[in-house]
Amino acid sequence: MKFYITVEGTPRLKRSFLNLKLFQIINIPDILEQHGYTSETIDEYGAFIVYTKLLALIKNYSKSKRIRGIIYSNPNVNNEIIDNLMETVKQFEKIEETVLLDDYYVPKLQHFYPQFNEIIFFPSVKKIRLIECKGLSYPIDWNKNI
Repeated sequence: MKFYITVEGTPRLKRSFLNLKLFQIINIPDILEQHGYTSETIDEYGAFIVYTKLLALIKNYSKSKRIRGIIYSNPNVNNEIIDNLMETVKQFEKIEETVLLDDYYVPKLQHFYPQFNEIIFFPSVKKIRLIECKGLSYPIDWNKNI
Protein backbone atom coordinates (compact mmCIF):
# COMPACT_ATOMS: atom_id res chain seq x y z
CA MET A 1 0.00 0.00 0.00
CA LYS A 2 1.22 3.50 -0.84
CA PHE A 3 0.58 6.74 1.00
CA TYR A 4 0.10 9.67 -1.41
CA ILE A 5 0.51 13.32 -0.41
CA THR A 6 -1.00 16.17 -2.44
CA VAL A 7 -2.29 19.72 -2.12
CA GLU A 8 -5.13 19.08 -4.56
CA GLY A 9 -8.62 18.53 -3.26
CA THR A 10 -11.12 15.75 -3.81
CA PRO A 11 -12.73 17.34 -6.93
CA ARG A 12 -9.37 17.39 -8.76
CA LEU A 13 -8.63 13.82 -7.72
CA LYS A 14 -12.01 12.64 -9.00
CA ARG A 15 -11.51 14.46 -12.32
CA SER A 16 -8.06 12.90 -12.81
CA PHE A 17 -8.28 9.29 -11.68
CA LEU A 18 -10.53 6.30 -12.31
CA ASN A 19 -11.49 3.74 -9.65
CA LEU A 20 -10.83 5.89 -6.60
CA LYS A 21 -13.03 3.37 -4.77
CA LEU A 22 -9.84 1.43 -4.14
CA PHE A 23 -8.23 4.46 -2.46
CA GLN A 24 -9.19 6.39 0.66
CA ILE A 25 -8.89 10.16 0.62
CA ILE A 26 -8.07 11.96 3.85
CA ASN A 27 -9.04 15.59 3.25
CA ILE A 28 -7.64 17.77 6.04
CA PRO A 29 -9.94 20.80 5.38
CA ASP A 30 -12.94 18.46 5.84
CA ILE A 31 -11.56 17.18 9.16
CA LEU A 32 -10.92 20.76 10.32
CA GLU A 33 -14.46 21.74 9.35
CA GLN A 34 -15.95 18.76 11.24
CA HIS A 35 -14.30 20.03 14.42
CA GLY A 36 -15.13 23.70 13.87
CA TYR A 37 -11.66 24.87 12.82
CA THR A 38 -10.08 26.42 9.76
CA SER A 39 -6.41 26.51 8.84
CA GLU A 40 -6.29 30.07 10.19
CA THR A 41 -8.11 29.44 13.48
CA ILE A 42 -6.56 26.15 14.57
CA ASP A 43 -4.75 26.14 17.92
CA GLU A 44 -2.57 23.53 19.66
CA TYR A 45 -5.57 21.65 21.03
CA GLY A 46 -7.21 21.61 17.58
CA ALA A 47 -3.97 20.38 16.01
CA PHE A 48 -3.89 17.53 18.53
CA ILE A 49 -7.50 16.60 17.76
CA VAL A 50 -6.85 16.64 14.00
CA TYR A 51 -3.66 14.58 14.41
CA THR A 52 -5.48 12.02 16.55
CA LYS A 53 -8.26 11.77 13.94
CA LEU A 54 -5.62 11.44 11.18
CA LEU A 55 -3.87 8.60 13.03
CA ALA A 56 -7.17 6.80 13.56
CA LEU A 57 -8.07 7.08 9.87
CA ILE A 58 -4.65 5.87 8.69
CA LYS A 59 -4.78 2.97 11.14
CA ASN A 60 -8.28 2.01 10.00
CA TYR A 61 -7.55 2.34 6.27
CA SER A 62 -4.22 0.51 6.46
CA LYS A 63 -5.97 -2.55 7.92
CA SER A 64 -8.35 -2.82 4.97
CA LYS A 65 -7.78 -5.59 2.45
CA ARG A 66 -9.76 -3.76 -0.23
CA ILE A 67 -7.92 -0.43 -0.18
CA ARG A 68 -4.77 -0.08 -2.30
CA GLY A 69 -3.63 3.31 -1.07
CA ILE A 70 -4.34 6.35 1.08
CA ILE A 71 -4.37 9.87 -0.37
CA TYR A 72 -3.59 12.68 2.08
CA SER A 73 -4.95 15.99 0.76
CA ASN A 74 -3.91 19.21 2.49
CA PRO A 75 -3.65 22.57 0.67
CA ASN A 76 -1.40 23.90 3.46
CA VAL A 77 1.24 21.18 3.35
CA ASN A 78 4.75 22.22 4.41
CA ASN A 79 8.10 20.65 5.35
CA GLU A 80 7.09 20.06 8.96
CA ILE A 81 3.84 18.34 7.99
CA ILE A 82 5.60 16.13 5.43
CA ASP A 83 8.32 15.14 7.92
CA ASN A 84 5.68 14.29 10.56
CA LEU A 85 3.62 12.29 8.05
CA MET A 86 6.65 10.30 6.91
CA GLU A 87 7.50 9.44 10.51
CA THR A 88 3.87 8.60 11.28
CA VAL A 89 3.34 6.22 8.36
CA LYS A 90 6.53 4.30 9.21
CA GLN A 91 4.71 2.75 12.17
CA PHE A 92 2.16 1.10 9.86
CA GLU A 93 3.62 -2.08 8.36
CA LYS A 94 1.23 -2.25 5.43
CA ILE A 95 2.25 1.20 4.11
CA GLU A 96 5.31 0.55 2.01
CA GLU A 97 6.05 3.92 0.46
CA THR A 98 5.20 7.61 0.61
CA VAL A 99 4.61 9.22 -2.79
CA LEU A 100 4.14 12.85 -3.80
CA LEU A 101 1.28 13.71 -6.21
CA ASP A 102 1.87 16.93 -8.16
CA ASP A 103 0.84 18.70 -11.34
CA TYR A 104 3.35 18.28 -14.18
CA TYR A 105 2.64 21.53 -16.04
CA VAL A 106 2.13 23.76 -13.00
CA PRO A 107 4.13 22.09 -10.21
CA LYS A 108 3.14 23.39 -6.79
CA LEU A 109 5.31 21.03 -4.73
CA GLN A 110 8.60 21.09 -6.62
CA HIS A 111 10.54 22.20 -3.53
CA PHE A 112 9.46 18.96 -1.78
CA TYR A 113 10.77 16.59 -4.50
CA PRO A 114 14.09 15.83 -2.75
CA GLN A 115 12.20 14.44 0.28
CA PHE A 116 10.51 11.71 -1.79
CA ASN A 117 11.73 8.62 -3.59
CA GLU A 118 8.83 8.74 -6.03
CA ILE A 119 6.80 11.57 -7.58
CA ILE A 120 3.62 10.95 -9.59
CA PHE A 121 1.99 13.60 -11.76
CA PHE A 122 -1.70 14.15 -12.42
CA PRO A 123 -2.73 12.98 -15.91
CA SER A 124 -3.26 15.83 -18.33
CA VAL A 125 -5.28 14.30 -21.16
CA LYS A 126 -7.69 11.71 -19.80
CA LYS A 127 -8.63 9.94 -16.61
CA ILE A 128 -6.48 6.94 -15.74
CA ARG A 129 -6.14 4.59 -12.82
CA LEU A 130 -3.81 5.85 -10.12
CA ILE A 131 -1.92 2.57 -10.02
CA GLU A 132 -1.21 2.89 -13.76
CA CYS A 133 0.61 6.20 -13.32
CA LYS A 134 4.31 6.09 -13.96
CA GLY A 135 6.31 7.64 -11.18
CA LEU A 136 9.58 9.46 -11.40
CA SER A 137 12.31 8.44 -9.03
CA TYR A 138 14.16 11.28 -7.39
CA PRO A 139 16.90 12.34 -7.93
CA ILE A 140 16.27 12.22 -11.65
CA ASP A 141 19.14 11.12 -13.87
CA TRP A 142 18.24 12.96 -17.07
CA ASN A 143 21.13 11.39 -19.03
CA LYS A 144 20.07 7.83 -18.25
CA ASN A 145 17.52 7.39 -21.08
CA ILE A 146 19.05 9.64 -23.72
